[in-house]
Amino acid sequence: MEGVLKFREELRARALTLAREVARALPGTVLLVGSYARGDFSEDSDVDLMVVAEFSEPPHRRLLNADIPPGVEVIALTPREALRAVEKCYPIARDVALGVVLKDDLRIAGRLVELARRCK
Repeated sequence: MEGVLKFREELRARALTLAREVARALPGTVLLVGSYARGDFSEDSDVDLMVVAEFSEPPHRRLLNADIPPGVEVIALTPREALRAVEKCYPIARDVALGVVLKDDLRIAGRLVELARRCK
């Protein structure tokens, strides 16, 4: 059992390192969401990030020029979209409530998490 716990700790540590590296290169506020934030990850899990930034492009073009490595999935939202998602308790709100703030250039993460934690 101890070996399994150590393996899981190492997996999560690697995921966090990768997430922080990617976050440094992205604009705005970045949260680790999904299975690595919740703790129910497996060896095959993607590293899921939510990026909140002042995007002017449509969603499918927001990160075209970003260097996103394989195994990392990114949800790119504007501050308005992110706030609406957590205010309306959309499914992403659960992930935000349990998310790990990697950087908060927009100073919006606390508000997002607070609103998301109100969702049941």
